[in-house]
Formats: sequence, structure tokens, C-alpha cells
Amino acid sequence: MDKLNIYQRMSAITSELQTVAKNLTVSTGKTSSYKAVSERDILDAVKPLEVKHGVYSYPIHREVIESNLLETEGQYGTKTTFMSRIKTVYRFVNVDEPTEYIETVTFAEGIDAQDKGSGKAMTYGDKYALMKAYKISTGDDPDQTASQETKYTRKSKEPPTMPTKVTQGGVDYIHNLCMETGTDRKSTRLNSSHLC
Repeated sequence: MDKLNIYQRMSAITSELQTVAKNLTVSTGKTSSYKAVSERDILDAVKPLEVKHGVYSYPIHREVIESNLLETEGQYGTKTTFMSRIKTVYRFVNVDEPTEYIETVTFAEGIDAQDKGSGKAMTYGDKYALMKAYKISTGDDPDQTASQETKYTRKSKEPPTMPTKVTQGGVDYIHNLCMETGTDRKSTRLNSSHLC
């Protein structure tokens, strides 16, 4: 592979990506639904091109901005949902020069009736980091449709704690990736201080 910098590699990926179709049907109630782009569709479009052009991307830092139990009054009484708002720093690394990278920041919210609010927020944050960094079109603009209004009341305000740094396993993965691609000249300097 040519000695391209991270900007050139990401530009090449962007130029090869096509519009990603909305293959996911999301139910909003008993009779209504809408189409959306799934995380899987984004990853299926991006991963082969990142491998081809020598880019590795991952969330390096997450921060819980807000976490609440929200209550709504409905036909069958009070319904409690979990809401998480998360800030994610997403990093795109040149695998041939691991100290060279680009970062983008996304904010995402997740609301769920069970305990999946934080998982949804992380999925949305990662999906939109990839979509915005690579300028992936989904064929329409989300601002064209207003969100349905729901009246919530907060039940609690304390955010949970969560790890904010990449684990040593993530460092080992990048090191192994560099070794597999035959770019070990810089990988011996790769340690957690380069990733945090």
C-alpha cells in the first residue's frame, strides 16, 4: 500500500462509499413504524473499505452526560423508561502509522423501557460517528420529520459510572493488526499512552 496519510485514506473510503439503504423497520407502536439505517448496514459498508485502505476505527472514550429514569402517564398507568445521553470520542487510525489518527465527537441519546438505554446511545453514537466521518448518505434528511412529542418527568438524576479509556485488549488488538499488515516499524512504540 502507498504511504498515504490518514486524511488520504479516509478520503479514499469516502469516495468509494455509496448511499446506505434504510433496511431496518422500527416500530413506534401497535400500528406505526418507520425505516432506518441499522448499525449493521453501516458496518457492512465501512469495514471492508477500512481494511482495504488501512484504517482502524473505534470509540476511544465515552462519557455519560445524563442518565435518568423517565416516567410517562398513559392509558394503563405510569410507564418508566431508561434514558442515557452519551458523548463518544471516535478515533480513526492509520494502521501503517498508528500514532497518526483523526478523532470525531458524537452525542447520542437512548431511551428504552427495559435496561437498553445506554446500549442504544452507544450504538447511535458509533453509527453516526462513522456516517458523519465518511459522509454516508441515507437518502433523506432526519430534520424533515418532527419527533413525536412525549411528556416525561424525571425520576432520578445520578449518572452511572462507566470506563472512559480503552482497555489493554484494545491496544493489543491494534498492535496485532499492525503486525499482521507488516507494519511493525512503529508498533513497538504503541502502548496505552498513545491511545489515551
